[in-house]
Amino acid sequence: MDQPTTETNTRKKRKWYGIVLRIFLWLTGSVVFLILLAWLLVVIFQNRIEQNVISQINKEINSEIKVKDIDVTLFHHFPMVSVVFNEVSASDATPQKTGKLFSARWVSLEFNLIDVITGNYTIRQIGMDRGSVWLRVFKDGTDNFHILKPTTDTTASSESTAFHLERIYLSDVSGGYFDDRYDQQYSFFFHQARASGSFYEDDYNVKLSAALRVDTIHVSGMDFMPGTDGLFNGVINVNTSTENVSFSDAEIQIADVLLLAAGKVDYNKARETVDITVKSDKTDLNEFMSLMPQEVQKFSDGLEHRGTISIESHIKGKYSDGKMPAVDISLQMQDGYIERPENKIALSNIRFIGKFTTPDFAAQEKYFLSLKNFSAKLDGKTISGSLQIKNLKNPEIKLSAKGELPLGKIQEWGQWESVKEMAGNVKFDVQYEGTINDFSNLQAKDFIDSKSQGTLLVEDAKLQTEGMSKMASVKKLDAEFSNRDLEINEMDVAYGTSDFSGKAILKDILPFLFIENSELKLSADLHSKNIDITELFPEEENTQNTKETEIKFVLPKNIRAVIDYSADRLSYNKFGASDVRATVHVGENRVLAEDVSLKTLGGTIKGNGTCELKNKDVKVSVDADLKNLDVREAFIVFNNFGQEDLTYDNLRGRTDVSLQMKAVFSETLEVDPATIVATANIEIENGQLVGYAPINDLDKIIKGRDFSDIQFEKMVSTITISDKTIKIPKTEIRSNVMNLKVTGTHSFDNNIEYHLEVKFSDVKKKNEKSHPEDEYGYVVDDGVGDPTLFILITGTVDDPQYKQLDKKAMQEKVKQDLKTEKQNLKKILNDEFGLFKKDSTLKKVEPAPKESNKFQIEWEEE
Repeated sequence: MDQPTTETNTRKKRKWYGIVLRIFLWLTGSVVFLILLAWLLVVIFQNRIEQNVISQINKEINSEIKVKDIDVTLFHHFPMVSVVFNEVSASDATPQKTGKLFSARWVSLEFNLIDVITGNYTIRQIGMDRGSVWLRVFKDGTDNFHILKPTTDTTASSESTAFHLERIYLSDVSGGYFDDRYDQQYSFFFHQARASGSFYEDDYNVKLSAALRVDTIHVSGMDFMPGTDGLFNGVINVNTSTENVSFSDAEIQIADVLLLAAGKVDYNKARETVDITVKSDKTDLNEFMSLMPQEVQKFSDGLEHRGTISIESHIKGKYSDGKMPAVDISLQMQDGYIERPENKIALSNIRFIGKFTTPDFAAQEKYFLSLKNFSAKLDGKTISGSLQIKNLKNPEIKLSAKGELPLGKIQEWGQWESVKEMAGNVKFDVQYEGTINDFSNLQAKDFIDSKSQGTLLVEDAKLQTEGMSKMASVKKLDAEFSNRDLEINEMDVAYGTSDFSGKAILKDILPFLFIENSELKLSADLHSKNIDITELFPEEENTQNTKETEIKFVLPKNIRAVIDYSADRLSYNKFGASDVRATVHVGENRVLAEDVSLKTLGGTIKGNGTCELKNKDVKVSVDADLKNLDVREAFIVFNNFGQEDLTYDNLRGRTDVSLQMKAVFSETLEVDPATIVATANIEIENGQLVGYAPINDLDKIIKGRDFSDIQFEKMVSTITISDKTIKIPKTEIRSNVMNLKVTGTHSFDNNIEYHLEVKFSDVKKKNEKSHPEDEYGYVVDDGVGDPTLFILITGTVDDPQYKQLDKKAMQEKVKQDLKTEKQNLKKILNDEFGLFKKDSTLKKVEPAPKESNKFQIEWEEE
């Protein structure tokens, strides 16, 4: 029983398979037949289809269209019948028709197969491949894309061709819209684009999807998202009656940024408004930055950044008649990180809330940008603040910042080539309000006219630039600034071995730093524990192979300063001083030092002085009182005052000097001997002249005396210097060798002319009864039996010449003695008999109190 049943089932299956196969073959044959029939119909009616479509296009389009050839085919986009225009282009709608509105490899107008039979061709689909469409509005308001002719005949023929669009598709098509009136450019490249809907109705929905590349979005001088790939998916409602487009929940993906958009566009000529909202939540910072204008992206060139940012924007308002809609953008940054890879300097933990608003996006002067609750860390140091920017054309800035920064990291971030080393910390709390014309080209005026205030605290800092020979260290610098001025409340800095502490006020420091020829006004109260003058001036190359540092004397330009200065110790090469006090006035190429006092060379110096810089000359004038200075030490410190004949080996003693002097020095502080003019009231006590050549050889004339070591208790004289000559008035010297009077000159070329007067009683030997004439020739008797010898020393220091009889000195001696005797006689007659009462010279006989010798120096006008 089982075997027959199995065979029966097998036969049933085979029968069923046969039925299915016959049905399949019948259907396949039918389909093939229908396709062949449809193809045949298309071939039969090809010319009529082509003529009707072209005729309808010519009726409706006011543009010159060029086509290589036309295909009417069923297989271009089956099952639709397609009229394919190959290598097609259309001129623009301008009267000249010289421009090109669009071009394509092919454009396909597609309709249903049934239309071939009815003869009424209803275009339901349009496709384009490898084409371009360029829409432009010119400056005069005309455009190139209104190519449709106005409709005059409303009666449709039975064979008319109509557009009843339901689908549009594009492949590899570039397109753009340019508005020359408002400097707007939008261009895209559509890899694939599909739009489907009832385009023929007054109110319809369009399902739109596109894969595209953004080539240009240029608005108000800014370029957005160049070369960025994107996707669009959404449903758009179009109402041609009310002339508006609306959409909700549209997805726009630009790069990896997903934007959700909703809104409405009213394209009615009378209204032309837009109201669109775009949101993006927790977007990657790198991707977000790619959407920013190129001007903004430039700020991040060479930087790596990451983090998340959320954004919500609202665009609302008119977009015609030279206006752009209002824009309101809110954004929030979290966990931001910005790093310069080459040196691994990074800002981390960046957080802020930002906002951008403008009532008209085309008017940059109405832009407003704010940054609130900003905070970040640099090398573990926290900074915080806020920022407001109004008017992007002429930005009005309001900035508040507070925090602590490591100076070394700032230098590495800034990459300042002139800075060799910068280290330490700066704490700041600043507020700024001002206008900056161009961020890429900051000008002095941007800061000069601003309002600013704040405090700075620099601690444990170091700084050395290419122009600094030594390292500057800042133990502490506590300062505050207000607008153009800076006040240093406390300062403790060092430069090399020199240090400065105190406080200062710098008026107009901002103009001084940023505007050429602007003047800085400085007042300061400074103290140094130690100061080395050679460290503070630029060093010159030392060509003398000496151990001393040669400096170049320079004065800062455009600085007027008053500085009360004191120093525990001051040094300049060999010179050293302590307990230094002075008030220094700095002006245009001029320095005045008042109330100068210092301890040096075992004594003190007090006085005033000026330095005036003209070209490369330094004019110096000094009015000083020197008390109890060690003469030998002074010659050592000042290198024998530039000469080698009278040196520190020849002199001993202590001196008081009242000095008035002027001279001209070079910029390396080398004196020009011809310019020295000086008067010095000198008093030397416990003096000693040792081994001075012009005096040593006096023993050739004055026998039996050793002039190699002359010691004296006191010498008083007034020496003048001018015309490269030292002039010595008659000066009495009472020494261990003898008493004498000397007068004469000593030139800077070492030519000498000394006149000596010596009493015979000082040179004759004890118990010697010889007459002076026998040994010294002519002498002048003083009337009391002690004749005077006259000796003339001429020649040079190295080769002195001696004469026993100095006729010039003798004549002066006789003349002076006669004058003195005459005056004495007048005095006696006046006292005894009352004669010569009207003789004013008698009043000078009475001793008068000694007046201090004041010497006023004035520079000659050049």
